[in-house]
Amino acid sequence: MLTVLCVLRSGGIYDAEWVRKLRDGCERQIKRKHRFRCLSDVDVPCERIVMQHDWPSWWSKIELLRPRVIEGETLYLDLDTVMVGEVEILRNSVDFAMLQSFWTPDMVGSGVMYFSGDNVPHHVYDKFAKQPKAYIEHHNRNADGTYVGDQAFLWDALGPEIPRINDYLPGIKSYKMHCFRRLPADASIVCFHGRPRPTEVDHDWMKQHWA
Repeated sequence: MLTVLCVLRSGGIYDAEWVRKLRDGCERQIKRKHRFRCLSDVDVPCERIVMQHDWPSWWSKIELLRPRVIEGETLYLDLDTVMVGEVEILRNSVDFAMLQSFWTPDMVGSGVMYFSGDNVPHHVYDKFAKQPKAYIEHHNRNADGTYVGDQAFLWDALGPEIPRINDYLPGIKSYKMHCFRRLPADASIVCFHGRPRPTEVDHDWMKQHWA
């Protein structure tokens, strides 16, 4: 069975209501039988996986790669993701895939990721857990300021040949690049990745799909 997984670290702009909206959007748009889980340090309106580290902000996503968090086929989604169309995943076609970066197509983003459940790169978690402060400091201050955060660490740890989930899951769109005027007919997943956030826009399609 497919697992849909998200992460909520308390103390920021996100709370359990964001988890609920993503959960309900997945229920509407993912026709396959699935379960919805959240890796979090607070109570959430779904099955919770308890965080073991106090890594801040998006760095908590590295804990996804901790042993026994990914169990079987898993689709990971950031909380600022809006499900707008039926999601069809090509099952088990790749062990691990990340989002193609919208701004820098040669690189990857961590807003949408796929795991077949086989060969989860636990060694990346082990590497980060040994010196998280050093990796956070390094990847929060890249010289050109354009490629930072957990995705930059994953890129360095796994190399540039990471498969892109866009090749296996059609219809992934960027709000800023593709949806700010109208929702494309072929959209299935809209990624907000920064500002504006879903709470900061007012479209009829948002009222339907992010509720």
